[in-house]
Amino acid sequence: MIRVFMIDDHPLMRTGMRWVLEEAGDIEVVGEAANGRDALALIPTFAIDLVVCDFDLPDTDGLDLTRRLLRQDPERKVLIVSMLERSPIPRRLLAAGALGYVSKTSDPLVVLRAVREVASGRRFLDNALACQVLFDSSPFDQLSPRELEVAMLMVKGESIRRIADSLRVTESTVRTIRSRVFDKLDVRGDASLVYLAVEHGLA
Repeated sequence: MIRVFMIDDHPLMRTGMRWVLEEAGDIEVVGEAANGRDALALIPTFAIDLVVCDFDLPDTDGLDLTRRLLRQDPERKVLIVSMLERSPIPRRLLAAGALGYVSKTSDPLVVLRAVREVASGRRFLDNALACQVLFDSSPFDQLSPRELEVAMLMVKGESIRRIADSLRVTESTVRTIRSRVFDKLDVRGDASLVYLAVEHGLA
């Protein structure tokens, strides 16, 4: 039996995903969390084979949480499930240590295959995502991991203070990173950043 811990802030999504996974017969959802903080506290209390995690969470994102989960246990297996299908997010997540990435629009059979592959320690991307990871590029590719984290939080509409609290840095540091993001992406403000993110499938 494959034991899964699931992280998603939408109860309906957790219920639907639990049904898809447990109907397969060889997968059991042993625990759930609605945010990164609770997940980091709860996961060590369970014997699990992998974490199935939404990318967009209220207190963090899949990139930061993947890094923190792997710092907690370098052998942990992480599968990200998200609506964001275009680079650089899947590529960055794989580089951060996630073993798999599937879209929430994927067929349930694809999700089941992803869970089984990642639980076995193998990487998994569905075919469309694999092509994008290999061949697509976007202006966001030039951002460092920290710059991308800040950019994605800005796109979500988070304030400087909220971003600083989330990343455990000072507000001055966030402003400096924000300025670098604007320079690298050649945008002049938050609205332009959001427009660029939407254009490249990141929002």
